[in-house]
Amino acid sequence: MATATLDALGITEEFGIRLKDFWLKNNLKLDIPVIDLQHVWLVFLIMELENEIQPGTVPDRDSDERTRKIIADLLGFATEHFSLEEDLFLAFDIPEGAAHGEKHRHFVQFLSERTNELHSGNKDSLKVLVSFLKDWLTMHILKDDRHYADYYRDQGINLKQYFQNQVEKHALTIDRGQVAVYKLVSESEEVREIVNANIASNVTKIWNSNTLSVQIPIIDLQHLWLIGLIVELDLSSRSRNMGTSAREKIFHRVVQGATQYAQEHFATEERIMEKFHFPGYTAHLKQHQGFKDFVARRALEYRQGDTKAAIKLVQDLREWLLSHIAIEDHKIYLALRSHLPDVQKYVRELINSGEITVRKKQVELYNQVFGLQKTES
Repeated sequence: MATATLDALGITEEFGIRLKDFWLKNNLKLDIPVIDLQHVWLVFLIMELENEIQPGTVPDRDSDERTRKIIADLLGFATEHFSLEEDLFLAFDIPEGAAHGEKHRHFVQFLSERTNELHSGNKDSLKVLVSFLKDWLTMHILKDDRHYADYYRDQGINLKQYFQNQVEKHALTIDRGQVAVYKLVSESEEVREIVNANIASNVTKIWNSNTLSVQIPIIDLQHLWLIGLIVELDLSSRSRNMGTSAREKIFHRVVQGATQYAQEHFATEERIMEKFHFPGYTAHLKQHQGFKDFVARRALEYRQGDTKAAIKLVQDLREWLLSHIAIEDHKIYLALRSHLPDVQKYVRELINSGEITVRKKQVELYNQVFGLQKTES
């Protein structure tokens, strides 16, 4: 089964040897299986990206698509991994945990900015990025992460029980590909696949990992609804127990939901930006149009028989979360934070006049997520 999974990931024998050699040569093992698995997966994604700049590779539409997907995966998984580490710091009061977390945020910010630059297909920029990623991750694990690993060992902390509790709270997900790559590199079977099919807990995990709140409830509520659509589509595209017809229904529902989201959420956000004279209004509108364009493009590809259209849409939407909501929409909060009471008053007026629609299911998800946040804190 592991061999079939590695084949599906496109891991050749030569690639597997390079991956394992890099891990062992740099002595990256911390003897914390879940953390080691996530570090192995980050190395795998970086080396996948490195494959796109190997001598003899010719840039084309497919290679640009692969590059975008790998970077989106890397950015998404890095934030998930960093969130897991920072939860550990809080749980066991790790010395210098706050400073460690700040390094994580600088890394995510840097990678998000580079993502936008790389959309031009510049291979030289990609080469510089790969070199930076390999150096940063190696030094971060060897210095910063080994510091907290030594602390856990010296204090006799039972991390196995901690991670078991995280599994029971649906706060930890490990997929089959990650297990197969970890086993290849470490020759260990200490970690197994853990699937979390609960949409609300997955949404909460993404929300917390990426610090997506803009402190404007109506915008947060609408953003959470989009994350729910992403989670539903992602789970259906990876499910082994769902038939083609059920997947098609979910894809169409997500496309319909994303289209409705674009109409309602963008109208809300644009009314607020215009009313309170947000300085980046025009540039922000162009990004909204970009969202509408990629949703329409993926829907067309799906109708034309592209079996990967659903997975591509998940990647597009994840990238939107990390490059637009986490960064561009946060600028709205920074610009309007001194006017938040007035923003709230204006939103209430729009809701009362029927110009903004608040749906029952959106409110239910919002309440679930914030209820889970309180439970887990």
